[in-house]
Amino acid sequence: MRRIDASEFRGTPQRYVAELGLTTEQLVSRWGREEITHDDLGPWFTFAFALDGGTLAALVREVDNAPSPGYILTAIGRQEPRVTLAEFLAESGLDGDRVLREGFE
Repeated sequence: MRRIDASEFRGTPQRYVAELGLTTEQLVSRWGREEITHDDLGPWFTFAFALDGGTLAALVREVDNAPSPGYILTAIGRQEPRVTLAEFLAESGLDGDRVLREGFE
Protein backbone atom coordinates (compact mmCIF):
# COMPACT_ATOMS: atom_id res chain seq x y z
CA MET A 1 0.00 0.00 0.00
CA ARG A 2 1.26 3.45 -0.79
CA ARG A 3 0.09 6.91 0.16
CA ILE A 4 -1.34 8.89 -2.74
CA ASP A 5 -2.36 12.49 -3.18
CA ALA A 6 -5.99 13.00 -2.21
CA SER A 7 -6.68 14.39 -5.70
CA GLU A 8 -6.00 10.86 -7.05
CA PHE A 9 -8.79 9.43 -4.88
CA ARG A 10 -11.57 9.61 -7.44
CA GLY A 11 -13.83 7.28 -9.36
CA THR A 12 -16.96 5.26 -8.85
CA PRO A 13 -18.47 3.57 -7.08
CA GLN A 14 -17.29 4.97 -3.78
CA ARG A 15 -18.26 2.82 -0.80
CA TYR A 16 -18.26 3.24 2.95
CA VAL A 17 -16.19 0.35 4.30
CA ALA A 18 -15.83 0.87 8.05
CA GLU A 19 -15.25 3.26 10.89
CA LEU A 20 -11.86 2.90 12.56
CA GLY A 21 -10.82 4.06 16.02
CA LEU A 22 -7.84 6.19 15.07
CA THR A 23 -6.80 9.72 15.92
CA THR A 24 -5.34 12.28 13.56
CA GLU A 25 -2.15 12.24 15.63
CA GLN A 26 -1.78 8.47 15.19
CA LEU A 27 -2.26 8.74 11.44
CA VAL A 28 0.15 11.67 11.10
CA SER A 29 2.85 9.79 13.01
CA ARG A 30 2.41 6.80 10.68
CA TRP A 31 1.81 8.41 7.28
CA GLY A 32 2.68 12.07 7.53
CA ARG A 33 0.53 15.18 7.41
CA GLU A 34 -3.16 14.94 6.53
CA GLU A 35 -4.60 16.67 3.49
CA ILE A 36 -7.73 18.79 3.63
CA THR A 37 -10.37 17.98 1.03
CA HIS A 38 -13.80 19.57 0.55
CA ASP A 39 -17.27 18.45 -0.44
CA ASP A 40 -20.82 19.71 0.13
CA LEU A 41 -20.55 18.91 3.84
CA GLY A 42 -17.38 20.96 4.32
CA PRO A 43 -13.70 20.22 4.90
CA TRP A 44 -12.35 16.72 5.64
CA PHE A 45 -9.06 15.43 7.00
CA THR A 46 -7.97 12.93 4.34
CA PHE A 47 -5.31 10.22 4.11
CA ALA A 48 -5.55 8.50 0.69
CA PHE A 49 -3.89 5.25 -0.40
CA ALA A 50 -3.57 2.83 -3.30
CA LEU A 51 -3.73 -0.74 -2.01
CA ASP A 52 -1.44 -3.33 -3.57
CA GLY A 53 -4.35 -4.85 -5.52
CA GLY A 54 -5.21 -1.48 -7.06
CA THR A 55 -8.17 -0.48 -4.90
CA LEU A 56 -8.13 3.16 -3.83
CA ALA A 57 -8.88 3.71 -0.15
CA ALA A 58 -9.02 6.75 2.11
CA LEU A 59 -9.35 7.48 5.78
CA VAL A 60 -11.50 10.58 6.19
CA ARG A 61 -12.92 12.62 9.07
CA GLU A 62 -14.87 15.85 9.10
CA VAL A 63 -12.67 18.72 10.24
CA ASP A 64 -15.49 20.47 12.10
CA ASN A 65 -18.18 18.73 14.14
CA ALA A 66 -17.37 15.11 13.30
CA PRO A 67 -20.39 13.07 14.45
CA SER A 68 -18.26 10.34 16.04
CA PRO A 69 -14.67 9.69 17.01
CA GLY A 70 -12.33 7.99 14.59
CA TYR A 71 -12.01 7.90 10.84
CA ILE A 72 -14.18 6.52 8.07
CA LEU A 73 -12.51 4.09 5.68
CA THR A 74 -13.97 4.55 2.23
CA ALA A 75 -12.93 2.89 -1.03
CA ILE A 76 -13.37 3.31 -4.76
CA GLY A 77 -14.02 0.26 -6.89
CA ARG A 78 -16.21 -2.80 -7.19
CA GLN A 79 -14.37 -4.96 -4.67
CA GLU A 80 -16.50 -6.19 -1.78
CA PRO A 81 -16.11 -3.93 1.27
CA ARG A 82 -15.24 -6.89 3.53
CA VAL A 83 -12.32 -7.78 1.23
CA THR A 84 -11.20 -4.15 1.08
CA LEU A 85 -11.24 -3.90 4.87
CA ALA A 86 -9.18 -7.09 5.25
CA GLU A 87 -6.66 -5.87 2.68
CA PHE A 88 -6.41 -2.43 4.25
CA LEU A 89 -5.83 -3.84 7.72
CA ALA A 90 -3.22 -6.32 6.50
CA GLU A 91 -1.33 -3.81 4.36
CA SER A 92 -1.46 -1.01 6.94
CA GLY A 93 -0.48 -3.22 9.86
CA LEU A 94 -3.46 -1.99 11.88
CA ASP A 95 -5.19 -4.42 14.24
CA GLY A 96 -8.75 -5.53 13.65
CA ASP A 97 -9.69 -4.17 17.07
CA ARG A 98 -9.48 -0.69 15.50
CA VAL A 99 -12.71 -1.46 13.60
CA LEU A 100 -15.55 0.25 15.45
CA ARG A 101 -18.28 -0.31 12.87
CA GLU A 102 -18.44 -2.14 9.56
CA GLY A 103 -20.32 -0.70 6.61
CA PHE A 104 -21.54 -4.05 5.34
CA GLU A 105 -23.59 -6.96 6.62
